[in-house]
Amino acid sequence: MISVQKTIQQNELKLAVFIVVISVIILFLGYLISDIFNLGMIGIFISFIIAAGANFISYFFSRDIVLKSQHAIPMRDAEFPEYCNMVRGMCEKNNIIMPDLYYIKTNALNAFATGRDQKHAAVVITEGMLRTTPLDEISGVIGHELSHIVHKDIMITSFIAILIGYVTILAGALRTASMYRTSGSRQNNGLLMLIGLACSILVPIAGMIIKMAVSRSREYMADATGGVICGDPKLLAKALYRISHDGQEMPMANTATAPLYISNPFKGNSFANLFSTHPDINDRIRRLNEMRLV
Repeated sequence: MISVQKTIQQNELKLAVFIVVISVIILFLGYLISDIFNLGMIGIFISFIIAAGANFISYFFSRDIVLKSQHAIPMRDAEFPEYCNMVRGMCEKNNIIMPDLYYIKTNALNAFATGRDQKHAAVVITEGMLRTTPLDEISGVIGHELSHIVHKDIMITSFIAILIGYVTILAGALRTASMYRTSGSRQNNGLLMLIGLACSILVPIAGMIIKMAVSRSREYMADATGGVICGDPKLLAKALYRISHDGQEMPMANTATAPLYISNPFKGNSFANLFSTHPDINDRIRRLNEMRLV
């Protein structure tokens, strides 16, 4: 089995490569837009600022952006004392820094974690799960989310979501701007423009595919490690079974935040399910039930 440290190093390398590639694409799209409007180096500088700003915001503020977008409320120990004590005990037992705890006012059953590392992590759970799910099953869910935090999966997912969003915005701007390009730029930079337009279409699609592949592989690993953290994989399997039979959607979820949740928040949307970043929940349950802790 791959060590935790090895997994973290692999995730950090993947993230570094992704940041470089996306930053280059942002600069390239910015150059093309600059050329269309004859902005010269000013346009290149603006695209550089956008690339740097996107990376800065993704790294330092992705957690706060996600929490606000999902209407997460800070949790006080007095509100859910048994739950808070359970999470604290699991963290102490597994030598994990205690994350900030939040909840969302909805009857749907779901949870997610966010934050770039253990010191800046937050675990969010729905009020519906806190009210209706046995505490031992919730421990399986928390084990899953703590695994994401330890392996720095959330940092990758957050970066991908935000940076792909910036690229998509620039891509749309390029398609709009291309309609106003001058005849001179059409003659001199036709090939570059063609490549740029191709990027503007293909990069968001590629980003979605990357997001799906990364999220699905990370979910399987988080299930396995989460089963170890909570002490019994079957507890997580029971929780996933309960969640899978909950028909309520998460109204605040969107395509950018959906990969963060432990289960696909778009329960009844067949089109959204087609591009789900989550593996089949029944397969996840089967794997967990087959796990044997040594």
